[in-house]
Amino acid sequence: MQCPIEDRIAIQDLMVAYAHAVDTVSDIDAVLDVFTEDAVFDLSGIGLAPQLGHDGIRAFFTNVFANMEHHAHYLTNFALTAFDGDTASMRAYVIGMGQGKDGRAVTVNGRYYFDVRRTDVGWKATRYTMDFLMPLSGTLDNAK
Repeated sequence: MQCPIEDRIAIQDLMVAYAHAVDTVSDIDAVLDVFTEDAVFDLSGIGLAPQLGHDGIRAFFTNVFANMEHHAHYLTNFALTAFDGDTASMRAYVIGMGQGKDGRAVTVNGRYYFDVRRTDVGWKATRYTMDFLMPLSGTLDNAK
């Protein structure tokens, strides 16, 4: 099935909204707004524990935001990898940088994978995963 351009843009915008919310280093509600209540937030591909639902995602970002001073995430190479009317999958390349309150820094070069579903309020992520394209520069300890 061909994906209408309006849906493709909305799904891309959802991924950008996630990156922007993470870069605030404070707005957990904006992060949660990207996901369905029962979403799977699975960063096991980069060595972090999977989280389930808004409660798990909130706990993860409460810790991350408490430990981080700055974030910057840049998304590119968006690719719609599946579309079936009310569900879709999209991949994007990410360069993510962060500096912890302890002064330690991290740079991530990888890919985001979002599975999304159309809801009454627009597209929402039902599953989010990530992998690395390059070896990790720095540490993810501030996210654990």
